[in-house]
Amino acid sequence: MHPHRIALATLLLATVLAGHARGDEVTDQINEALKAYQNQDVATAITALDAAANLLRQARAEALKQLLPPVPAGWTADDADATAIGAAMLGGGTTASRVYHNAAQRVEVQLLADSPMLQGMAALIGSPMAAGAMKTVVVNDRRMAYTENDRSYMTLIGGKVVVTVQGDAETPDAALRSFIAAIDFTAIEKLAR
Repeated sequence: MHPHRIALATLLLATVLAGHARGDEVTDQINEALKAYQNQDVATAITALDAAANLLRQARAEALKQLLPPVPAGWTADDADATAIGAAMLGGGTTASRVYHNAAQRVEVQLLADSPMLQGMAALIGSPMAAGAMKTVVVNDRRMAYTENDRSYMTLIGGKVVVTVQGDAETPDAALRSFIAAIDFTAIEKLAR
């Protein structure tokens, strides 16, 4: 199969699977790409496919943002932030993050998906080389990597989403673990599929 047709088929499949994506805009861009490709206008086809991919990333980032934990009682939080970066920037990816505050305590929860760097991060999490900086811990029956210097917990969900919970020096470990307990890992895994 021709590489352009593979890319188009992949995007069509992603459109079907990303039911909450801006379907009409994505479909319009894919249709424009197909029409341009059939007319041998490769530049327009690439531009339209890139636009469709960016729309899908934006929808995915917004969906990830909805999976961040709610603000616990006694805490406040900054607005959740979602970012969708195309492949031209560090390989691309989507992130959602939110910073929570309770007096001097600060916790940041971040979800990172769709990044080629995930394979490297997954290898690092389980690597003996990282054993000096990270240690494996189990929190609420979930295996995580803990880095004491950063006061951060990290885990990989479904091989596609990295979840990080990081606190500052003022934040007790029990608070970090309570944020981990508030994360809907099942919903994140469903989104990762």
